[in-house]
Amino acid sequence: MEEKLEFGANRLVHLDLKRAPLKVDFLEKIFPFFREWGATGLLIEWEDTFPYSDNLECIGSLNAESKAYSVADIERILKLAENSNLSVIPLVQTFGHLEFVLRHEEWKQLREVWKYTNALCPSNPKSLSLVTSMIDQVISKMPKDLQYFHIGADEVWQLGSCSFCSSQDKHVVLLEHLVSVLKHFKENYPHIRPIMWDDMIRTVPASLIQAHSLSELVDIMVWFYEPAPFFNIPSDLWSKYASIFKKVWIASAFKGATGACQILPVIQHHVSNHEQWLAFIKSSRAEIKGIAITGWSRYDHFATLCELLPTALPCLAICLSICKQNGYTQEIYKNVSTSLGYDQVPLLTNPYPRPQAVAPDLNYPGWKITTGVEWLANLKGKHMAIISSDQVGAWMNSWQLSTGFISPMQIQGIVSTLFNIGEEWEALETYMKDHLSEAYYQPQIEEWIATHCKPLKGKAKELHKSGHEYISAQLGTESLQLPTQFFPTPRPI
Repeated sequence: MEEKLEFGANRLVHLDLKRAPLKVDFLEKIFPFFREWGATGLLIEWEDTFPYSDNLECIGSLNAESKAYSVADIERILKLAENSNLSVIPLVQTFGHLEFVLRHEEWKQLREVWKYTNALCPSNPKSLSLVTSMIDQVISKMPKDLQYFHIGADEVWQLGSCSFCSSQDKHVVLLEHLVSVLKHFKENYPHIRPIMWDDMIRTVPASLIQAHSLSELVDIMVWFYEPAPFFNIPSDLWSKYASIFKKVWIASAFKGATGACQILPVIQHHVSNHEQWLAFIKSSRAEIKGIAITGWSRYDHFATLCELLPTALPCLAICLSICKQNGYTQEIYKNVSTSLGYDQVPLLTNPYPRPQAVAPDLNYPGWKITTGVEWLANLKGKHMAIISSDQVGAWMNSWQLSTGFISPMQIQGIVSTLFNIGEEWEALETYMKDHLSEAYYQPQIEEWIATHCKPLKGKAKELHKSGHEYISAQLGTESLQLPTQFFPTPRPI
């Protein structure tokens, strides 16, 4: 019986590597899982992890602290993908989201707005040369049978802002730059079909898109990440696309779409989004070439890390199952969660509110990182409950500490509790340093620890130190030997 492919023949897992390269050994472990779960390919957004050379060396991995990736690493990643029967589509931004290029002194003259690093100025004659050089270098390292290449082109926030571009129609500025980039493929790589995000052409009149023959040069990838009831693709937008493009790609998400500071994926959000896409495809009778399930590591090059990839692998497994089986059922949930080891503790489709039980032993690469992040979520809740408690607010606030107007009897238990919470932060930090190294390089480990552990650990330890010193001075150190706790401190995991 022929498989019915509502989401198209291509199911791509998006790997967003911007300032977040994954160790090649870790990729070797997860690629077979991707294939087993239903993926047919990878959409790899290299950004600053690609080993650009010559005049582009400063924007790539050769100028990065971790040096990930080398040319040999790229070759190995591609071979690992091939071994797991996963096609590869590279993604190189060519208009917006070029912070990783435009932040460098060598390329700042190409900014659309000189203060901002987001968007390229298409009117600068050197811009096209930069973009095509990036494309050429990436293609030179890809498989010879490469079929598709994603040129990004989303969220060009400063489009038409420079003195020259602002004198023209913004839609024309956009389309002329896109056509220039796309003609580079037609002339030099006629066997490769470009793909682009659709958001920048949502407001462009159909007549203008057709006048620039865009459908002959590129496929569009339509992205909407919202769940029900917020999922809404305007009928006139889809009618416009249907009149111009024979088939389109679509994009959902398995992480990186529910908040720039999100640390755990909200699976029910992503499940709902896929269900909405499926219902829309069926009702509109749309012809879909494939789906990219995006997994953003950061909202842009300068943003902090959101959900780490290992924490989102269960969500990815469910999303791929939905795409493969054209629907979501409790059986899919049960099969996925059981296969991943969620027996003693259930896989939560909504990880909030905290605290929640943490699964002790799972069956997928990087699961100990997931354990640590869930521990973090529990610990943050406990920390905030202590810091914002009436005990601290009434007997140990900043005014009381600065004036010494403190009741030793009242703060003794608080000080003990603060000591315990500080020790738990230390334990979590040590745990995450050990296990993040399975998937990430040292710069990303240091960034994650500095973002999530050190500030709150420092706050707890600072407050404990202040109270400890006061009690020691007033009552002597022996008074600290039998502390009273206002808050229990259970085992974290």
